[in-house]
Amino acid sequence: MNRKLTGIVLRVRDRMIQETARIIREQGFKQATVRAISERAGVNIASIRYYFGSKDELIGAAIDYLMDNFENIVHYLEKGDVAPEDRLFSFMRNYFRLANIHPALYRSISYSPTEDHQNTYFIYTNLLHDRCWDPILRTISEYTGVRDQALLQIKTLQLFASLEYPLILHSNRSEGPGLAYIYPNHLDDYIRVLIASLKTVQNISAGKK
Repeated sequence: MNRKLTGIVLRVRDRMIQETARIIREQGFKQATVRAISERAGVNIASIRYYFGSKDELIGAAIDYLMDNFENIVHYLEKGDVAPEDRLFSFMRNYFRLANIHPALYRSISYSPTEDHQNTYFIYTNLLHDRCWDPILRTISEYTGVRDQALLQIKTLQLFASLEYPLILHSNRSEGPGLAYIYPNHLDDYIRVLIASLKTVQNISAGKK
């Protein structure tokens, strides 16, 4: 295969991966059918097997592509030359931004647990625990000075819960005050309140005898 043909192949593969990822993040896994992918990517159905061997392989490549977006926001937490509160702020702001382009992910959290939604949620929860949870916990510890692991786990859970609730409301187009939190003119204030609340420290082991 010559270089020109190789370049064409790579461009077609990339387009198929990107369009598959777009379907997953906007509509969920169930809608990522062979027909839908081929129509969005502008290729024939046989191209999926030709370029990837199977639909499962293409879906796997699309998931890797989506996960790269999440990996990028984790890097904000790993900038050692930036103050921990600023790292938390950048992570949270970009987390909200990323959620706006992955609506199907957040709809899957609050919808009934069909197999499709369970698959989407499985990827989401694994990402949180495998990649985001520990860096968040360490950054919270650095910011607050807390060393108690049980308390740090609670504070990390508190942060994620505070992020998820307005996103779930928004992704489902629900009515309620939670939606206002993610409007641009309120978002920064909301994030600052969340970060400040992490400083409220109570030693949960103090009452133990």
